Amino acid sequence: MGPSAPGHAAESRADEIALARLDFERAWIAASLAELKKQLIKLTTLETQLAEARDYDGAIRVRDQRQKWQRDLERLDKELLMIQSREHTLSSALLADRIQLPIEAATLNGVVREGGMITAWAKPGASATWKLPTLPPGGYEVVLRYRCSTLEGGFLSVKETRFSLSAEIKTTLRGPESLTLGTLKLSEGASTLSLTATTVFKDNLMQLLAVELIPASR
Repeated sequence: MGPSAPGHAAESRADEIALARLDFERAWIAASLAELKKQLIKLTTLETQLAEARDYDGAIRVRDQRQKWQRDLERLDKELLMIQSREHTLSSALLADRIQLPIEAATLNGVVREGGMITAWAKPGASATWKLPTLPPGGYEVVLRYRCSTLEGGFLSVKETRFSLSAEIKTTLRGPESLTLGTLKLSEGASTLSLTATTVFKDNLMQLLAVELIPASR
């Protein structure tokens, strides 16, 4: 790989360690925020009760404590946002240039796996679904490698947890071709990606050979 490979590997390990540290800090802050919110609710109730009982000195002391904890909560909330932003940056830096979704790993519905490809997309609703690795949210180009004869083709939908895109599967005249379907937005925590036939012109949509996701910023 050249002289820079060891340095690149060391940099990646450093990013992974930093990401693990940020994950710990985020979990600690999230737990602290949850506890602070509970205590603030209790203090708000106590302040009201003391004021109604005309214990104004007690109500003022509780109010001062509540305001202090409110400032702490706002500070921790800002720190949490900064950590989440930093995590996103580091996660993106650790991404491979291309994320492969193996043909053999797909869960099939109304299609078959044959000779290293997915075929027999005979009806609308036929689909292949992959479990996604942990990926930061954002845009990813969806690239298919496929074959499609003159008697095949149609339209395909690509969907993750919330977002989707559609594309036409056109005839490939010179054997297998790569087709960029467009940029799909992955939501936070997206766990699956599905390819679903929405229109089939004749007997089969295509012969699918490979699926890749490319971070749109690359």
